[in-house]
Amino acid sequence: MTTAVSTFSELSSLPDVLSGSSLASSSSNLDFLAELPTNALSDLLSTPSALTTQSHTLTSSLTALTHTSYPTFLSLHHTSTALLTSLSSFDTSLNCLINVALPALDDAARVFREKTGPEVIEGRQKARVVLEQHDKLRDLLDVPVLIDTCVRNGLYAEALSLAAHASSALSSLVAQTRKSLSDDENATQGLPLQLADSLQAEIASSLHSMQLILLNTLYEPARKLPAFWKAVQFLRRMKAIHEDELALVFISARIGCLRDALDGVERDAGIPSDAGSLEFKSPAGSTVEEREREIDRQADDVARFLKKYIDIWREGAYDLVTQYTTILLDRSHAGARIAPPADEDAEASSYIIRQTLPSTLLELLLPTLRSYLERAYPHLAPLATQLAYCSSALARVGMDFRALLSPLISRSVIGGFARDVRLGVEHEWSGVLAKHVTSRPKPSTPSMWLVATPNSVPAFKTLVLLPSNAPHSPPQVLTAFPPLAKMLNAYIRALNRLRMLAPVDTFSGVMDGAEECLANAGNGLLRYAKEWQGGDAKEIQILQAAGAAYTRVLVPWLQRAIAEGVFNASHKDRQSVADGAGDPNAGEEGERELSFIVREWESWLGSTGI
Repeated sequence: MTTAVSTFSELSSLPDVLSGSSLASSSSNLDFLAELPTNALSDLLSTPSALTTQSHTLTSSLTALTHTSYPTFLSLHHTSTALLTSLSSFDTSLNCLINVALPALDDAARVFREKTGPEVIEGRQKARVVLEQHDKLRDLLDVPVLIDTCVRNGLYAEALSLAAHASSALSSLVAQTRKSLSDDENATQGLPLQLADSLQAEIASSLHSMQLILLNTLYEPARKLPAFWKAVQFLRRMKAIHEDELALVFISARIGCLRDALDGVERDAGIPSDAGSLEFKSPAGSTVEEREREIDRQADDVARFLKKYIDIWREGAYDLVTQYTTILLDRSHAGARIAPPADEDAEASSYIIRQTLPSTLLELLLPTLRSYLERAYPHLAPLATQLAYCSSALARVGMDFRALLSPLISRSVIGGFARDVRLGVEHEWSGVLAKHVTSRPKPSTPSMWLVATPNSVPAFKTLVLLPSNAPHSPPQVLTAFPPLAKMLNAYIRALNRLRMLAPVDTFSGVMDGAEECLANAGNGLLRYAKEWQGGDAKEIQILQAAGAAYTRVLVPWLQRAIAEGVFNASHKDRQSVADGAGDPNAGEEGERELSFIVREWESWLGSTGI
C-alpha cells in the first residue's frame, strides 16, 4: 500500500510530461491535454480516430477553400508582402527618426529657445495682459469717440465725466500692466501701455477741441451771462488755465466784441474819420439860415451816431463789468477756482486787471466823444443826459466817470458856440465889409451901408444901454444900423442854440468866444472909421453913431445877455467860474482884446467931439 501510494505520487500529469513539446505551446492544446485524463477509456480510444476524421475533414475543407478562394489568398499574399515591406520601411524610418531626427530637433529647439525664447515669452506675456484687460480695453476704445460726440453736441459735462472715467481706468490699467510686467524691464513698453498712450492722446485732443470751443464762446457777441458762466465753469473744471489768465482771456474777448460792435456802428454811420476835427469846412449856403440848417443836419447825423454808439458802449461795458464781477470776482465760488501760484506776482496781476479794466473801457468811449461830440452841437442836451445816465448806470458797478464827461461836454459847448459865431457873425460881418469896404477901390460912404436911412440917425443920448433893459430883449435902437442889427441877430441865434445846454463852467469860454468875435468886428469898423477921408459932417456923424451903438449898446447888451440871460450870473462872476473850472486864465485874452477895442472907440469918439 505504501508502495502504491508512492508510485502514484511519482507520476506526473500529462501537461507536465508534454510541457517541453510543441504541443504545449498553445493554450487550447494545454486545455485539451488537461481534459484527457478525465475522459473514459472508450472516449480515449475513439479520440485518435475522431481526430483523424476531423483532420481529413479540415484538410478537405481547406483544400476546397483554396480552390474556390484562391484569388483571395493571392491578394492576401501580395498584401502581406507589401505590409511586411511597409513595416520594414516604417521600422527603418522610425529608427532614423529616433536616432537622427529627434536629437537634431532637440538640438534645434534648444538653440531656438536660447536665441528667441525671451521674445516669445514677452509676446506671450503681452498677449496674456491684453487678454486679461480685454474687456476694459474694449470699453475704453469707444471713449474718445463718445467724448468727441459729446463735445460736438455741447454735452460738456458728460465729456468731462467720460474723460475722468477714462483717465482713471487707464491709470489703473497702466499700473496693473507695470505690476504684471515688473520682472521684465523691456516689457514695460508693451501693447497695453502704447494703447493707453494713444487713447490718452485722443482724449486730450478732444478736450483741447472742447477748450477751443469754450474759449470761442467768450468771443461770441450775442452771448449773455449764463453762457459765459457755463463756459468759464467748464474751463475751470478742465484745469487748463489759471484764474488770472482766464480773467484776462475773458476781458480781452469781451472787449474785442465790444470794439467790433462799436466799429460797426461807426462804419454804418458813414461819418468821415476827420468829422470831429476842430477845423470845420464852411457849410454850403448863401445865407446864414441856410448854413445853419446844413450845420444842424450834419449835427443831427452825428448826434444819432453818438446816441447809438453810447448805447452800445453802455450796454457792453455794463455787461462786461457785471459778468466779470459775477463770474470771476464772486467770493462764493472761490472754492471752484484753480488757485494761482501763491506769490505776489499773482496778486499783482489780479490787481492790475481790476485797475486797468475801467480805463480800457473808457478808451473805447472818450476818444470818440472827443472827436465827434463837438460836431453834434447844438444837439448836445440829449447826449449829455444820455451820458449822465450811462455814468450813473456804471457807477452802480463801481465805474463812475462823470468827472471825465464834464470837460468834454463843456469843451464841445464852447467849441460849438464858437463855430456858430464864426460861421454866423464873422461870416456875415466879413461879407458886409467885403461888399462895402475891402473889395472896393474906394470904400462906400457910411450913409450907404451903416444906417437904414441917413436922415434918421438916432441921437447920441439914446445910444446907451439902460439898466432896465432886459437881457432877453434886444435893444431896438440897433435896428437903425442894419450891419449891427444883422450881427446882433446872428448872436441871438447862436445864444438861443446855446441855451439848449449851457453848463456853468462854459460861461467864461462862451463869453471869451463872443468877445473875441465882437473885438474883431469892432476892430474892422474902427479901421474903416479912422481911414474914412470924407469931409462931410453927416458921414462923420453916422460913423460916430455907429461907433457909439457898437461900444455903448451892442457890446454891453451881449455881455449881459450871455451872463444873465443864458447863465443867470453877473459879469463879475466870470473869473470865479473860470477858477472853478480849473482855468484861471480863461477869458482874459478875449476880454482884454475887446476892452482895448472899446477904449480905442471911446478915444476916437472923444477925439471927434463926442
